[in-house]
Amino acid sequence: MKTERDVLAQQPKFRKNKNFQTRLISAAFLIPLSLGLIYIGPPISLIFGGIIILCLFIEWGLLCFKSPLPFFSKLLFIILGTFYVSLSIYWIIPYLALNEGWKFIFWLLFLVWSTDSFAYLGGSMMGGPKLAPSISPNKTWSGFMTGMIGGVLVGYSAGLWLLPGIFSFVAIIALVFVAQAGDLLESQAKRWSQVKDSSSLIPGHGGFLDRLDSFLAVSFALALWQILHLS
Repeated sequence: MKTERDVLAQQPKFRKNKNFQTRLISAAFLIPLSLGLIYIGPPISLIFGGIIILCLFIEWGLLCFKSPLPFFSKLLFIILGTFYVSLSIYWIIPYLALNEGWKFIFWLLFLVWSTDSFAYLGGSMMGGPKLAPSISPNKTWSGFMTGMIGGVLVGYSAGLWLLPGIFSFVAIIALVFVAQAGDLLESQAKRWSQVKDSSSLIPGHGGFLDRLDSFLAVSFALALWQILHLS
């Protein structure tokens, strides 16, 4: 079985540059579109969210279908993964239905996107020891640290603007850590299914699970916190 490291190593340099350009073009188009549809509010935000949710479950179903795990391991994989995705989505849906819900979703997206971006840039420029080579061979400790720093700074600043007084500085540090853990968790799920991307719906980025892995992880953590806090 070819690993992600093997696939990337076989790509010529011009193809890697082309992939990066494709990622930038996709992001430049999809980020403003997504933010705009969420900002408009219901029912547009709910319709948009419903389409994303449908894609997430389709991609998760494909990962489960492709997984070569033994029957009971595969069954556990399906149950736990479905619970994880469902609870994450359950936490987000109410904010899509509220006129002011865009503020929370924007803040969460800014936190996650900045964490991912700073981790990618830091890891690419500084390199160094691998963070989890058996799960995601391209991730480094330098990328992890720059992701933590950048994510916390942007998340805290965006919180002061959009949600003043809601999340403490320590809470934001914890959520940025969860965001990076969610990225690794999705990488491990893809490795169990022996695929590089959850789908090819987003040019240069893979699928919605690939782009929203950290977002789902933070949503899941917040949902668990709410359940435990109210119990």
